[in-house]
Amino acid sequence: MIGKIKKGRSFGGCIRYVTQKDDAEIIASEGVLLGTAEEMARSFRWQCLLNPDVAKPVGHIALSFKPEDTPRLTDAFMASLAEEYLELMGIRNTQFIVVRHHGTDNPHCHIVFNRVDFDGKVISDS
Repeated sequence: MIGKIKKGRSFGGCIRYVTQKDDAEIIASEGVLLGTAEEMARSFRWQCLLNPDVAKPVGHIALSFKPEDTPRLTDAFMASLAEEYLELMGIRNTQFIVVRHHGTDNPHCHIVFNRVDFDGKVISDS
């Protein structure tokens, strides 16, 4: 498994990027009003009001697996791995969605999370 972490400013842009592919499927979420991309982005932005000084509140992680792992990577198992990854990286107590893509040879998912946690504290990116 390879993880690539980025941070950014626009929940709308990130959510549209990960959800508006033909094969995109939300396989896990926490604290996010699921619906259209704009409704999800709005849900994330509301939480950012707890700490409006955070310039880049968007966390985006792409988790990529080897093609030979495909048979055992059910949606439930991939969601479990993504949530375990978040926990091990210290990304907890915050909103997130996990979106799986099927359109490439290597199975992968995208995690979008709020760097402003439920208590208004910033989740470190280091």
